[in-house]
Amino acid sequence: MNEQANFRNITQAVYVEQDVVDFQDNPLIEALPPILSPEEAYDKLSYYPPFDEKEALLPTHIRYHAIPRINQFFQPVMQHLDLEQRFSRLLRHGYVSRNPRLPDYNRALNGSRDIRSTASSMTLMGFSGIGKTTAIERILSIYPQVILHEYPLNLMQVVWLKLNCPHDGSLKSLCLDFFLKMDQLLGTNYYEKFGSRRNSISSMVTRMGQIARLHCIGAIVIDEIQHLLATRDNNSEKMMNFFVTLINEVGVPVLLIGTMRAKAVLQQDFRQARRGSGQGDMVWQQLKKDDDWDLLIESLWEYQWIQRRTPLTNGINQTLYDESQGIVDIAVKLFALAQGRAIETGMEQITTAAIRQVAKDDLKLVQPMLKALRDGRTSELEKYADIMPMDIEAYLVLRQSKVDLRATIQKKKEVQAKKRQEKHVTHTETIMSSLIALGIDAEIAQRATIRTIKEHKDSDLPTLMKSAIEYAELLSQPIVKTSKHEDKVLLTIVEQAKKNKQSNYEALKQAGYIKSPMDEFVI
Repeated sequence: MNEQANFRNITQAVYVEQDVVDFQDNPLIEALPPILSPEEAYDKLSYYPPFDEKEALLPTHIRYHAIPRINQFFQPVMQHLDLEQRFSRLLRHGYVSRNPRLPDYNRALNGSRDIRSTASSMTLMGFSGIGKTTAIERILSIYPQVILHEYPLNLMQVVWLKLNCPHDGSLKSLCLDFFLKMDQLLGTNYYEKFGSRRNSISSMVTRMGQIARLHCIGAIVIDEIQHLLATRDNNSEKMMNFFVTLINEVGVPVLLIGTMRAKAVLQQDFRQARRGSGQGDMVWQQLKKDDDWDLLIESLWEYQWIQRRTPLTNGINQTLYDESQGIVDIAVKLFALAQGRAIETGMEQITTAAIRQVAKDDLKLVQPMLKALRDGRTSELEKYADIMPMDIEAYLVLRQSKVDLRATIQKKKEVQAKKRQEKHVTHTETIMSSLIALGIDAEIAQRATIRTIKEHKDSDLPTLMKSAIEYAELLSQPIVKTSKHEDKVLLTIVEQAKKNKQSNYEALKQAGYIKSPMDEFVI
């Protein structure tokens, strides 16, 4: 046994008597959870992630980490309940012909006899972002994935297995993924035994069918089936024929999920697998602006991480619908991204204008698809079927980095300004004290200091001291009447100082008109 098996997925079988005659005395069905009513299914499928309004008071950078939690939100609507009931029927009716308590089952397991399959298929198609994958994963979570049946059955029942159709549509890639997933579930070594290069595709397909029989796989879900459109060498036909074999010969129901692009493939190649169980096809288009939509948005609206909590108005509701066209994934992302924008800009509230701006700026890729929906050109939607909105977390990381950078720069500016202010206060006190200590009048010392700090704010303290003393000396000089001749001499000295790029103080000092205390004191 492979020790890497995830044994937490294994549930001990508990058998419950069945009301439906077809299901009675079949341990594979008796060990399943009970059939759910629509009300019970609603409760099981709903998921409202934890939320505390106090989180809106957290710092900006922390709130950005909380917003992606909205991705976990799941509000069931009517189409989800319909899908749950169809899958329930698909799973149980597929087990009717596979009862390990009957002799025919063991003969079929040994290959000596084919069983009359009761398995059927169904397809789920819809626009990208409508929530197909999320919905089926919520439904699958209702069921245990592996059930252990002890003696006398001694088998491990795999209730469901979900695989993604390979990008190249390769049947070999699908088989390898199947072996790998089974090993992870059961601790087996199927991948090592059957997945090597020496095994042909036909051999792998045979082994896959045997393993599906042995472990009583209830249903196989194949997602992203539109990848078959990219295949070559009839790979699409080979893959679909294999699914038909699984259903008709092995007896395993198959659910295929894809975008609207897969419609042609599914209708042409999968038609022969249709059986009379009544599951049929499901096509999910955008939600209409009705009770389902209002229920979804009202439940979603509780999750606000902004400081100015915004009530849900008819205008905002309508704007969300207009900008998402009823595509659930886009609506949820718009709601989350609008909050990110509100935090980034400091508005801290959601407005219709903000929703429209976010749709314009951050959902550019899906605008052609949304325009086709608005215009009612559904035939053109297939070309946009694989366009998906951007990832919320990637967007928020981008926005957060901008906000953090802006905040960091602003903070640095504030710190620098504060340091300058503190520096100015400290220098002012030092210079004024020094001037007063030199015997300069306090008022003159204050005026000289303020002028010095203002004109030489980036200079060091010794330079500031020297300039302050010079200003103080000028301010301290007595007003002396001079003759016209002296006036002309002083004017000439000042003009010459200007030409020499020299201060008036220095020029007058050199001419002997000013005596400096610096010659008598050392500071």
